[in-house]
Amino acid sequence: MAEAQIKIEEKITGKKAVLQLTGELDAKTTPELKARLDAVVASGADALLIDMARLTYISSAGCGALNATLKALKDKGGKLILSSLTKEVRDTMDLMFFTKRVAVYNNLAEGEKNL
Repeated sequence: MAEAQIKIEEKITGKKAVLQLTGELDAKTTPELKARLDAVVASGADALLIDMARLTYISSAGCGALNATLKALKDKGGKLILSSLTKEVRDTMDLMFFTKRVAVYNNLAEGEKNL
């Protein structure tokens, strides 16, 4: 079985950031994403959109990293939104009640309009 990998594309404009994830977010790849999320928040961004159109899997570790980022953004009056969740990713996030705490949009364009 191939080792899980994550690719993170990032675009920051002023205080708004968009991250597009490709691959799998599990215990092995979560630290890389968490470091990127922490850096985005530390850079002064207060609105973050994470597009998951090409994310094929998310574990509880990945949800935990997103939850920590949500808290950090909310603590400074910011927001985290998600877009383009695949069925598999959405099912996991629903089980963790994460989709009840953040806005979720059908596609990247909708997410960007609401960023």
